[in-house]
Amino acid sequence: MAEERKLVSLPAHPIDRDWTKPAESDPSTLHELMLNAVGRYSEKPLFGFIPAPGMARQHLTYQEFGDIVDACARTLRDRGIGPGDRIAMILDNCFQWAALAYAVNGLGGVFTAMYTHQNGAEWAYIIDDSGPSMLACANTKVLDRLVESMPDTADGWPAAGIILLGDDAPNKTPPEGVTLTSWTNFVASGRQSAPVGEPARDHTALATLIYTSGTTGNPKGVMLSNWNILHNITVMQGRFPIYEGDKTASFLPWAHSFGQMGDLHYMLHQGVHINLISDVLKIAEECQEIKPHALFAVPRVWNKLYSKVMAGLAESPIKKRLGAMAFKKAQARIAKDGRDCIQIEPKGFLDKKLDKIVLGKIRGRFGGEMRFCISGGAALSPEVASFIQCVGFSMFEGYGLTETGPLISINGWEEGHPCKLGSVGRPIPGERVVIDTDAWDDPNSTDGEIVNYGPNIMLGYWNDPEATAEVIMPDGGFRTGDLGRIDDGFLVITGRVKEQFKLQNGKYVAPSPLEESLKLSPLVEQSCVDGRDKVKTFTIVHPDKHALKAGLEAAGIDASGSFGELCARPDVRDFALASLKKEIMEENWKGFEYSSAVILDPEEWTTDNKLITPSLKVKRNALLDRHAADIAALE
Repeated sequence: MAEERKLVSLPAHPIDRDWTKPAESDPSTLHELMLNAVGRYSEKPLFGFIPAPGMARQHLTYQEFGDIVDACARTLRDRGIGPGDRIAMILDNCFQWAALAYAVNGLGGVFTAMYTHQNGAEWAYIIDDSGPSMLACANTKVLDRLVESMPDTADGWPAAGIILLGDDAPNKTPPEGVTLTSWTNFVASGRQSAPVGEPARDHTALATLIYTSGTTGNPKGVMLSNWNILHNITVMQGRFPIYEGDKTASFLPWAHSFGQMGDLHYMLHQGVHINLISDVLKIAEECQEIKPHALFAVPRVWNKLYSKVMAGLAESPIKKRLGAMAFKKAQARIAKDGRDCIQIEPKGFLDKKLDKIVLGKIRGRFGGEMRFCISGGAALSPEVASFIQCVGFSMFEGYGLTETGPLISINGWEEGHPCKLGSVGRPIPGERVVIDTDAWDDPNSTDGEIVNYGPNIMLGYWNDPEATAEVIMPDGGFRTGDLGRIDDGFLVITGRVKEQFKLQNGKYVAPSPLEESLKLSPLVEQSCVDGRDKVKTFTIVHPDKHALKAGLEAAGIDASGSFGELCARPDVRDFALASLKKEIMEENWKGFEYSSAVILDPEEWTTDNKLITPSLKVKRNALLDRHAADIAALE
């Protein structure tokens, strides 16, 4: 049990200290953060990973990783990489990703990361925009796709060459003049080279370019300094208990600011054993092997857990009855305690018994050792957050953007871990939030645009001063584009400014929370709510194929035909609308928000069909264009 192990959390800083720059004990750069961690936790395991399918998990200690970073820095230096130079990576989460990032940071350079599931044109755009001197590719498949999208001559390619992970020879090679080096040779070269010398230590220097999703155009390169990121990490230091031997299961992409700051830099800083999930479709299976104590995830993960558990409990009368009793006991125990989001131990014989036979099995899906979870990236339904608390995990929901380092607020960081269900917590030390009500047109609402102030605010957008001026105000405040309000100091997110729309009756609708609530239904895999200039809203849903057919059969509706044929049938769409109204809308939506129609889309929304971004945000305009004919037929 966690309580029986040694508490090793680094000490928390005073809330009222100067947060505009590092104190003496703080690291000034990400490289220094890594060096300090190697010094503190030398022989402890840092990364656990599965090298290839079917192989056993291997582990690197902090010292072994530090040695790899040093070798990478030497080779980068030998290839001419120095202060201000950039390297790019098209890699999934791996120790090589982290090693290259910390190595170039120690040289005063900049790293930018892309997703392996992006298309080649997006990679080519980011490479052209950021101008890296060197590039790392995950495997030959990635390199093949890159070659197809890049210039046929060496011009436009990184001048210092390409690093290729894996042992397979490439099918397509870069043009003549572009050096291709294997990872093994890249590291070996560094081990034989001279030491780098004194590393860069400027906390104000640009550390990384993180490209935004590009929901309405080309992605923008967010410039984050060392201190933009390190402020987040030092603020959270010691705010959540870390015990000796703590492990995480890491699957959020480090190319995204939430995964990078929380799942990599913060955990490394705290001495945690970071275990990389090798297959995101097998998170539960790998968690049972890893037995993590902490987990960073997006709402989609928790929504799927909720749906699977609820569906499983409904399989038989005895499961349904035991499940209802277990959750009722947990809810009563939590209500009596009076604290939101925090794990509350079961009390009394029946409560403990039900917890063990029902909720304990759910905890077992994640290895049985989980203590706390962090949710971010999108709004988490209060119903799902309450469900997680009943299961027995502390669930701390946070909020932020790539442009804010990313963290603006989070539940549970204060002494005693005060939280508020339905909120994203209070702003963290050193930051301030203002609600600009002039940005929201609804005269009957106190909501407004969230404006953030603090040392976490980005340096700007790379090569885009106009876009920078649109979001960073003259007084330094950053316009988030999100709608929200302050409730007893806690920040509540209510939607996106640009996504708000007005119905013909003059009512304003913010679709984001409605879309998240729909995902509580087993019927819904993906959803989009709209209705601008319509009498009522409408909902586009990519349904779960099996749940849809099972629901139709249970209702006595013909479920024959292909999935595409089912989704196009008016009676099937009417069934989906009636089901979602009864299951979700009547309880969670206001009357004017109810949809008058559901459009079923049989094709999953992916980055390949350009309907979602790499960070899983729906490209709303592209989706609406896709279903323009159906939408035009609505009132």
